[in-house]
Amino acid sequence: MEQPDVQCQVAALASALALPAGVTVRAWAEADFPAVQQLSAAESWTTPLNWPEAARQAWLRSEPALVAVADGAIVGFLRGLSDGGVTVYIAEVLVAPTWRGRGLGAALLELAQRLNPGARLDLLATAASRAFYERAGFRPFYGYRLSWAEREAAALTP
Repeated sequence: MEQPDVQCQVAALASALALPAGVTVRAWAEADFPAVQQLSAAESWTTPLNWPEAARQAWLRSEPALVAVADGAIVGFLRGLSDGGVTVYIAEVLVAPTWRGRGLGAALLELAQRLNPGARLDLLATAASRAFYERAGFRPFYGYRLSWAEREAAALTP
């Protein structure tokens, strides 16, 4: 569960964001996990559905962990991991399709950076999201990824 000081810090910094009318951003709470699963499923992100306990634990251990709320429903989220000074790795950021193009994704990223002043934001992106990140000022960098499931499958391949 989020510490009260984190909740207050998120609320204070979120109040300065340029958000669409009727949208608030707050610290994630464990009760938000089903909404994270639903939004993820709509994008064919399988981890929260296929490994729900591992995904829930990941959210519980993540900082920053943010949700965007409109009319009582979660319409976007961001989950990151910070070392407290140099890097914030953005593990997941997602905005519901009907809310895209209104600045909500950019606001979530801005809040993640404001919560970690001076730190850089690193993230992985798909080809579909490349233009969004480039418009937000991100530059591409080279990287690799190997999931545990991929490693196990490779070990079983003759």
